[in-house]
Parts: sequence; C-alpha cells; structure tokens
Amino acid sequence: MLGVFNVLKPTGWTSSDVVVKVRHILREYTGDKKIKVGHMGTLDPAGSGVLPVCFGAATKLFDYYVGMDKIYRTTFTFGKSTDTLDVYGVVTESGGRVPSICEITAKIGMFLGNIMQIPPKFSRISVNGERACDAARKGKDIQIKPREVSIYAIEILSFDDGVLALDIHCSGGTYIRSICRDLAQSLGTCAYMSSIIRLQNKSFCIENAVTLDELKNDIEGSTISLDKLFCDMPKVNIAGSEATKLLNGAKIGKRNIGGDYIAVINDKIFGVCVDGKDNTEVKVRLWN
Repeated sequence: MLGVFNVLKPTGWTSSDVVVKVRHILREYTGDKKIKVGHMGTLDPAGSGVLPVCFGAATKLFDYYVGMDKIYRTTFTFGKSTDTLDVYGVVTESGGRVPSICEITAKIGMFLGNIMQIPPKFSRISVNGERACDAARKGKDIQIKPREVSIYAIEILSFDDGVLALDIHCSGGTYIRSICRDLAQSLGTCAYMSSIIRLQNKSFCIENAVTLDELKNDIEGSTISLDKLFCDMPKVNIAGSEATKLLNGAKIGKRNIGGDYIAVINDKIFGVCVDGKDNTEVKVRLWN
C-alpha cells in the first residue's frame, strides 16, 4: 500500500504530530506495524493548511516535493516582535511604530524575485550538526548563513489596525517569518507573524485537503494514488532490455522530453526521471 494524503493540518500541531497520527491510523487500518509515513514539507506549529503526508514507498518522494513551490496566506502584526517571530515566542521588542500602507507597499517589491534570506533562529536548519531551534533553546549564540529563495508574487489583501494580510507565492525553503522580520526592519520597526495558512503545495490545494477525522473515516477515499498524483506529467513506457537496465540501476538513453517525466514498466510506475546530458537520470525510484 502506498500513496499520499492531502492533510489539513490544524493550528498548534507540529508536522511530526500529524505524521504520528496518520501512522497510527494506517497501522490500525492495514495491520502493518512497520508502514512508513512521512510529510513532504514542514509547516510551523502556528500554521494550518496543506500538509502532504506520504506512506509506503511514496515516502521516497520527500526530497522531490520538499523544494516545490508553495502559496501561503499570512498576517504580520506590527509594533511587537518575538524570539520565534510568531505567536508562540517570548516578546523581545514592543512599542514599535505601525507603518502606513503606502510605506509597506513601497517596500514589498524588495522581496520579489531571487533574494537572500536568513532563516529564523527557531527553525530546523542544521548549524554545526545541531538544529538551530535546539541551539536557540539552549541559549547558544548561533549564526545562520543566508540562502537564496525565490518569491514569485506577494499580494496585499488588507491592512487594518497594524495587521497586514498577504498571500505569498514562493519557492520551497522560504521562511515567511523571515519575510515578516525583514519587511519590518526595512520600515524601521518590528513585527511578528501572527498567522499562516498554507494554501497550496505544488499540486496539493487546500480546497481538496482532508481533516484527520475525515481521513480516519475514509482512508481509501482520501488516498491520492501515484497515477492521480502524476496525472499531469508525461509518462514513458520502458520495455525490454532498457527496462531490465533501469531496474538494475543502469543508465538508459534519454527520451528528449523537456522536464520531468514518469517512467512506467509493465504498467507500473517505476519513478520520476529526467533527461540528462546523454542518458536518463532517475530522480526518484519508487520500486524497491
């Protein structure tokens, strides 16, 4: 059994909490106490919304999906900041001024395109072999290196009583809390991320997400099969000696397809492939 669930993560739960719950549901349903379960992109405890959770061999898709584009709906509250940059942190600064919407609009453009971003100290980024959040809780003075992320679009939805509501379309690995911090600093004030909802993770949309209760009550109906997951991607049948080579880990000739495609052997999805310089490169092998 393998597939993906588009889970509607509740606020206050960690992504790991959701995985543990889904694993328990699947173990009861299948009787398989060793079934593998994992999520495809951490969502902060303060956040709710789309959290794809894969199981069985589909857990191999983690590295493939974790970097996919995402869309968030978020609110930034000006005039105060916390150590975690969200509602769960300890207040570190208060009394900051509330900027005008004209000031905010003038600065938003700075955050579009490919930008360098420093992740929050309270994040799961690894620093010297230790998670930044763990080091921060121990009071360690850690230095997190900036990294490049892509912000494709920012739409201002409203601004009322110091609370800015936004939709942000960005690359995987982007920290919305960091955008909040950096926007406030560019305006000479402070702010914290007061709410966040993930509306979309690649092809997973909030309109089709299921709650944990809905999942428990209809596991089959909630399961997204690999055929459905990859329905918009080109599929290439690999047969004969080339299929044998692919199954044995050997290279085969490229297919001259622009972008990723699905390799199919004997009507079964083998994995996600892409044309390399001379040969087919396997990005995700789903067969054991």
